[in-house]
Amino acid sequence: MKSLWKEFMRYAVPSVIGMMVSALYIVVDGIFVGRGVGAGALASVNVAVPVTTLMMAITMMMTMGGAAVMSIKFGENKYEEGNNIFLQSLVLIVSITGVVSLIGVLFPVQLARMLGASDELVKGTAEYLRYYLIFGLGFSGSLALSAFVRNDGNPNLAMISLIVGAVTNIALDYTFIFILKFGIAGAAVASGLGQLSSVVLLLTHFLKKKGQLKLYVPKIKIHELKRIIRTGTPEFIVQVSPAVSIFAFNLVIINRIGEVGVAGFSIISYITTVLLALFIGVSQGIQPLLSYNSGKGDYEKVDKVFKMGLKTNFIASVVIYVIILVFGEKIISIFNGDEALIKLTYDAIIIYGFSFVIASINIVNVTYYQATENSKIANLISTSRGMVFTIGALVVLPLIIGDIGIWGSIILGELCTLLLIIYLTYSKKVKGNIKEYKAVESK
Repeated sequence: MKSLWKEFMRYAVPSVIGMMVSALYIVVDGIFVGRGVGAGALASVNVAVPVTTLMMAITMMMTMGGAAVMSIKFGENKYEEGNNIFLQSLVLIVSITGVVSLIGVLFPVQLARMLGASDELVKGTAEYLRYYLIFGLGFSGSLALSAFVRNDGNPNLAMISLIVGAVTNIALDYTFIFILKFGIAGAAVASGLGQLSSVVLLLTHFLKKKGQLKLYVPKIKIHELKRIIRTGTPEFIVQVSPAVSIFAFNLVIINRIGEVGVAGFSIISYITTVLLALFIGVSQGIQPLLSYNSGKGDYEKVDKVFKMGLKTNFIASVVIYVIILVFGEKIISIFNGDEALIKLTYDAIIIYGFSFVIASINIVNVTYYQATENSKIANLISTSRGMVFTIGALVVLPLIIGDIGIWGSIILGELCTLLLIIYLTYSKKVKGNIKEYKAVESK
């Protein structure tokens, strides 16, 4: 048990640190934009979030799907097949995110209007999107390579690369926004260059040839591409759900509260990015262990690692919510000093923030089913969580209890997801499904 805990920490800690650092420099963007450009620019960036999240979701679908299948192959001692899975995943990522980036660079104004940007926000949103997507492949490359390098037994390099990217981004943010006065475009360019620095560092893993993974032209196999996409689809839903939710929240908030409400929700979104990064970091940290031991046939270890992930996330979420209650106003004031905005945002986040406690459990469950290639259950949980329960609650609750229902809808959505997980876990039908995939139930 002690050695397993050590393995858990070896993967989870660098993963959490890497994800938290990545999220923090997104937040730093928000602080610099809010302080250096203004609340209107902050709202413009938030309107663009669905596109940036879609890019991340596509990347993580191919990455986590490929990483899970690759680790299972490694567990079966099929290293060459695992390497080919990795390379095919990269082909998918470059192809799809490259097309999305090109569309955004060519048609940023049209894209901004599609996202619901008001006349006041269209210019800023379009400018941010254009410069962000110029570096689209850099963002995707950093996310993908860090996950595969972690699965190839080098979690520390994955962590260090993300830290280097974050430090680069922060330094350039200050330079571009406060010294050179590049405005919202400066924030996007700083982020892009930060991600490129991460990619350069991650490539050293392959040059030094310390792991199993090598770079060469892959053998494209359609059935393996389908397997990667199928296995990664739950991760896509997990990642894209916030984009769908933010889009829906923005529409409701613009209609009910106005631009100040969108600015407040933008701050909440930045804070949420950091906190969810912690939970996702734990989940991504346990994924290699879940997949490898599943491929190896050691299902007792799979069960123990799953429990470790649940306990870690739950304890962290409770601590985080207490911090929000006590220090929420001070944290919010870092983004913008307007007292009315601070009050609105704090009143919202003390409600919205309770959802983190439930989300921490839900995220680990999705990773568990995904990592053991139980994609149908993972898809059902992910879709229900992001596309059904939260959006449904957002439509209904404000009509019943007013504006407070906007912030409470996320709690109801996560709670419904947890109830679905409990039902699926203990229903006879799903128990049989889990056994079929050779996964195990928590004892």
